[in-house]
Amino acid sequence: MPNAAAAAAKTLKRRMRHRCRCAGCHRLAERGTVFCRTHRDHCRASPLSGDEPPYNPDRYNANPLVRETHNCWAYGMDVVDPAQLTQCLDGNGATKKDCQLLYHQPGGTKGLATRLRGAEGRQCAVVADLMRADVADITPTTFAARCPRGSSKIALVVHPGEDYHFYRQDADGWWSHKDGANRVKRYDAEGMPIWDPRTAARDYRPRGSFLNYRDFCGYYCAPRRRTLKLARER
Repeated sequence: MPNAAAAAAKTLKRRMRHRCRCAGCHRLAERGTVFCRTHRDHCRASPLSGDEPPYNPDRYNANPLVRETHNCWAYGMDVVDPAQLTQCLDGNGATKKDCQLLYHQPGGTKGLATRLRGAEGRQCAVVADLMRADVADITPTTFAARCPRGSSKIALVVHPGEDYHFYRQDADGWWSHKDGANRVKRYDAEGMPIWDPRTAARDYRPRGSFLNYRDFCGYYCAPRRRTLKLARER
């Protein structure tokens, strides 16, 4: 029994550790880092264009109205939309009764966001088509490629049939995201910093959610030198 107990304790200890976030590596990360010993000092970073937004979570988190009305699509595209802040307020600044808060949705500017209502719309190809309907010059890229000046990387993932989610690369090379009305953050489903959305933990079921963004849809270069127009579902 002591040997069995020790083995069980060792297994539990290993499960509490995280796998290395360097692409293609399946080793356990060293404690307090996102990398194993092999990749601790030389995991290849995703190159920067120089137009990545700075990591400034207070832009979305500090004002509850901004936080509650901007989702992952708005955050990924670096948009703060004043029209979002008043959609559920009356002329006196009070919350309207029974107001249904609506978020920006891919395809919203073309009246196509209704495609996201059904499970068949919550798939990589559909969401990718809808985001390009809003912002035609979003272009596919890879983790190892550098986006052209004037653009920077976002990444799209999907829980098939249920939900989509976006990440964006920040000016220091790490990645951040904002899920719905929640706060901007830089950690994944296991509480680890996000070096690469593809290798990040995206299964939130152990945290009590039903969401598992298992499908990685790709990296994209999004424009950064102009104000982008997004829209709610019409």
